[in-house]
Formats: sequence, structure tokens, C-alpha cells
Amino acid sequence: MEADIEKTRAYYSSRGPESLCNCGYCQNYCARVKTAYPEVARYLDSLGVDIEKPFETMPLELDENGYLEYCGCQYVAFGSCAEDFTHRIGDVTFGRSDCHPNTKMDEEHFVLDFYPIRLPFEEPESEGIEL
Repeated sequence: MEADIEKTRAYYSSRGPESLCNCGYCQNYCARVKTAYPEVARYLDSLGVDIEKPFETMPLELDENGYLEYCGCQYVAFGSCAEDFTHRIGDVTFGRSDCHPNTKMDEEHFVLDFYPIRLPFEEPESEGIEL
């Protein structure tokens, strides 16, 4: 992987709250992932990626213990990445994604994804958040 860390960091700095999904599952992810997965957050930060600003998340169903598993968490990074890239931190596996929404970007970039992420879920209290 050859990430352009400064360009990636600038991209995430420019993304405000309006660029994030406002569904309860995504808001839950953004609020809890950095604390629950500090090593993953540090790794992403070393690439210029802000873990609290995902490009896409893919939650599964809420389990009987009130936890939500995300089977895919995707982030944009500038630079290049081999198709067969893999990296592990504990039980979390990273790879380059070829299945993601259109990034609408012309500059050289890739989408990094990782899974699984398991977080407690709490119903959102603020208005404007959807499930």
C-alpha cells in the first residue's frame, strides 16, 4: 500500500458532520468505534484516515445482548493499494474493497474496508436521526 497520508488527512479534515449518514446505526458506529477499537483507530490514523468518518458501514441485525455487528466498515484513502492487500489487528481484518458505492473521485484512491466490528447499540435520542 502506498497511501498519500497528507492528502487523505486533508480529505477527512474537510468532511463535516453533514457528510456522514444520519441513521442510528451509523451514528452509533461513529460515537463508539474509536473508544472500542483504539488500535484500529491508531492504524487508520497512521494512513490519514479518521475512524469517526466512515465512507460506508454495513450493520447486521441487533443481537439479543444489545450489540450490533458491522460486517464491513469502509474508508477512502488516497494513493494506491494492491488488490490482495490484507492486514490484521486482533480479530479485525483489513483489505482493499472492490465493492462499494461510487466515490465520485477522479484522483488516485482506494477504498479500505475492515470487519468485524461489534459495538453496543443505544437508541438515538436526538431528532433527525433515523434507523
